[in-house]
Amino acid sequence: MKEKTPSEPAAPIGLEGVVVAETQLSLVDGQRGHLIVGGHDIETLARDIPFEAMCGLLWEGALPDAARLRTLERGLGEGRSRAFDQRWKLGAALEADDAMDALRAAMATLHAGKNAAGETRLRLTAAIGVFAAAWHRRQAGLPELPPDPTLRHSADLLRMIRGERATPAEEAALDSYLVTVAEHGMNASTFTARVVASTESLSLIHISEPTRLQ
Repeated sequence: MKEKTPSEPAAPIGLEGVVVAETQLSLVDGQRGHLIVGGHDIETLARDIPFEAMCGLLWEGALPDAARLRTLERGLGEGRSRAFDQRWKLGAALEADDAMDALRAAMATLHAGKNAAGETRLRLTAAIGVFAAAWHRRQAGLPELPPDPTLRHSADLLRMIRGERATPAEEAALDSYLVTVAEHGMNASTFTARVVASTESLSLIHISEPTRLQ
């Protein structure tokens, strides 16, 4: 085995210093404590925009104008209603004691089909809120509540969980949280998912007649 000479660079530890992807979505500067998403400081986004606008920034590369924001709000509202109407297809997916286990099982029933990318993004994002609220209500022994598509996503999520409308301050707080965690670069789970997807491993898993949300 060839011995490394002093002039040769040391091999990186783990992924330190290794470029694993190029993206225009976000920049995570851990040493300085900065997170930039779509060219905007996360502090500004979390303070000034709702979750629907963050979706527009991530999906389309720019913050939506007023008309586009209303379209995104309407799309997510319709997506929540559609997910709730077909929740019976989830079977026992939401019966797990652990919230993440339940959500993973529920999301695995979704199927993008031949939908356009924009429609698929709306449906998946909307369904997560419905499934999370449904799991919480089941754990509490309460009936699930149908979405109100006239509400914004954060407001409706809190209402489906609690059974009553939250205060404006609480809705704004959830908006800020969802905006903050919507995109944060190549973290460990994201990297793992991309490695698995790049090998097409999931295509080798055979599931007999999977239940899918149409």
